[in-house]
Amino acid sequence: MEKRKSDKPKLRIKLKSYDLNVLESSVSKIMGLLVKSWATTKWPIPLPKKRKLYTVLTAHFVYKDSRDQYERITYTRMIDVVDTWTKTVEYLQNLTIPVWVSVEVRVY
Repeated sequence: MEKRKSDKPKLRIKLKSYDLNVLESSVSKIMGLLVKSWATTKWPIPLPKKRKLYTVLTAHFVYKDSRDQYERITYTRMIDVVDTWTKTVEYLQNLTIPVWVSVEVRVY
């Protein structure tokens, strides 16, 4: 017996940001809209954070021992929307998310 593919698209929403508080507020906005549109979701999955280190020489020429180290952490969340309805895509298109949150939506 063959499994039939449903006609409803499945979505994978990936959110990335350097600020964890802004990321969590954006995830809660999206989850609120998905619950409002009766979409079936898998909860926001926290993906491993990526840490990038930078070392900068603070002195000129001779003093190599004086350095500053900075780090940049990228936080990522993923939401799988398993079952969508007609209003789901419309709600997501009208959503406003801060500029410093990167959103990637894939249909599969």
